[in-house]
Amino acid sequence: MIVISSDLPEILTLSDRIITLSEGRVTGVLHSDDANEERLMTLMAIDHNALSAV
Repeated sequence: MIVISSDLPEILTLSDRIITLSEGRVTGVLHSDDANEERLMTLMAIDHNALSAV
């Protein structure tokens, strides 16, 4: 089952594996044991424009 949600507690409760996206690009893949709200927010906030400028 695929769950799409912006409700982080819901994602953490329902998921075995979490894939984060930013600007339509995958920024991380986490197993639920390694995931928490802070880590998910960090991965979702990655700025691809800043990375490509380096």
